[in-house]
This record gives sequence, C-alpha cells and structure tokens, in this order.
Amino acid sequence: MASTMPPLGKTLKELAALVGGTLVGDSGRVIDGAATLGEAGPKDIAFLGNAKYAEQAAASNAGALLLPLASASAPGKCKNRILVDDPQYAFSQVLGLIDALINPKTAASIAAKASVSPKAQLGAGVSVGAFAVIEAGAQIGDGTEVGPQVFIGRDAKVGKNGKLYPGVVIRERSALGERCIVHSGAVIGADGFGFSPDKKTGKHRKLPQIGNVEIGDDVEIGANVTIDRASVGSTRIGQGTKIDNLVQIAHGCQIGPHCILVSQVGIAGSTELGHHVVLGGQVGLVGHIKIGDGVQVGAQSGIMSDVPAGTIMFGYPAMPHRESMKLQVLYRRLPELFASVKALKEQLGLKEVK
Repeated sequence: MASTMPPLGKTLKELAALVGGTLVGDSGRVIDGAATLGEAGPKDIAFLGNAKYAEQAAASNAGALLLPLASASAPGKCKNRILVDDPQYAFSQVLGLIDALINPKTAASIAAKASVSPKAQLGAGVSVGAFAVIEAGAQIGDGTEVGPQVFIGRDAKVGKNGKLYPGVVIRERSALGERCIVHSGAVIGADGFGFSPDKKTGKHRKLPQIGNVEIGDDVEIGANVTIDRASVGSTRIGQGTKIDNLVQIAHGCQIGPHCILVSQVGIAGSTELGHHVVLGGQVGLVGHIKIGDGVQVGAQSGIMSDVPAGTIMFGYPAMPHRESMKLQVLYRRLPELFASVKALKEQLGLKEVK
C-alpha cells in the first residue's frame, strides 16, 4: 500500500547534522520516510536500538540506518549509516521532522462554533476548534492548540505551546504548565472519590472536593486518563512526567518529575511518588504511601506500603524483584515437591493430615 505521507526530502548530510551523528556513505542520498528494519525501503531510514535485532538490520532494505557507534563495521546490505550514541533518540528526532509535515501546527483562529467567554484570556497564536468551550477566567497561553469539543472550566490555566486533542476536559481551577500534551478523553480535575458514611441514615455523604490539579511543564497525558482534584490543596503532576492511556490518579496524589506511568495504572488517594518512578501496566497502589525516587514496579504488581528509593518491585503483593523471581521458581516446583513429600509419607507409613 502506497504511503500517503508527504516526502521528507532530507539528505543524509542534513539528517546527520540534525542528530549529531557520524555519516558513513552517500551524503547526498535523499531520505523521504522512516520505517522499521523489516519494512524500510530504499528511501526510508530505520534504526537499530537493540542488539538482538542485528540480523534484521543486516538484512534491511533501508536507504540508511541509524546505528550505535560500535556498529560502524558491522556487516549488512545497507551501506549508508549514521553512527550515534542513542539510535532510538536519533530516530525520534527524524520522526519529529515527519510529524511536523503530516501534523502542521493549526493556524491561530477561533472556530465560529466555539464558545469562548469574553472574560477568558487567550494568548497570541491560540487556536480553538469547533464546539470547544472556554469559560470565564480561563487563561490559555501563547501558541496553544485547543481542539474541537474541548472543555476548559472557569479560572483554569493552560500554559504556552500546549496541545489539547478533541474531547479533553480541563475542569475549573486546574492548571497545566507549558508544552503539555493531553490526548482525547482525558479528564483533568474531576471530583476526588470522597464520601463519608452517615451513621444516622446509613447513606454515603459526599465530601466536597474544593482543591485542584496542578500539572508541570512538558507533561504528556494519554487518552482517557483521569486525574482527580484534591479534596483540599492540590493533586500535583511533576514536570516531564509521561502518563499512558487509561491511568487513574486519585485526589491529593503527588507525582514527582519525570515519572513513567504505563497503561491502566491506578493510584489511590494521597500517595506520593518521587522522581523518575516507573510503574508498569496495571500496577495498583494503595493510598497514603510513599514511593521513593527511581523505584521501578513490574506490570500487574500491587503496592501496599512505602517503597524505599531505588527498589525494583514485582508481584502481588509486590516484593523486591529478586525475591519475587525466586518464589516464582519455587511455585513452578510445587507439584514436584508435593509428590516427593507424599512419597516420603508413604514410605514412613504416615497418614495424610486432613
């Protein structure tokens, strides 16, 4: 199937300069696209980010390859190579050029069918899509793109050069920093899940959630993420943190800078994460605990208590990774161990204990 993307039209000399790499091969070779090692053609560039794919790189039909510095003399069909410290990062820089071609920045404008309060403040170069609603007191920074059907509540703030995809909800008094990207369906600042049982009636009495959400610069929030406002004070997301689709962050949580939260993570209220914490898919954290700097938690793990900085955790309930792996080995041997114990009991004439 022919590509519908516009051609990149960059020479290898230009791309090598972009990524700060060393070029080996034809500096005038024009590259029009980017692809995987297996799908790349003569006009594409691909990258080798993991040594286990070295054979694919050697057999690739790509017009050029981004390779680690140590692969300068590696055998392969493609002789046009750009040698860099980090091929994946270099590839992302090339993809950035292509993305700018296929998703050009929306020209500054306010759609006729948008509803923008005269008491809202829009910076220079802001674009607002059809059926978007921006309420009184909201502030939108210069160059930010507000997609169709986005809702921005009263007194909310969105920093400069952000991008809100269609269907995003930014509730009242929430604040986003600069260069934030929020994908469709995300809800920032919904009420925290706060209820108190009424001893007289047996009903659950709602606790008003009067706080807000504060999000730092350069945060990316995936589709259908929910970040609840604090009951009092602020739920905070640190700068540079990246949040995958379908993540739930409850009221009063404090997420440090440069964390990675993978899809379907759930974090209960008032939990604190340090910086550079990584939570794998479907990890669950109970409330009111502290996760130290640099902690890594494997997928589907459950964290029930504080975790010291630098720890790698796995399992349900989670435990240090090495210990968890030892137990996994023992679990697989349980049938064998059970059979051995049963045989020993029979030899000793012992009865099964019921």
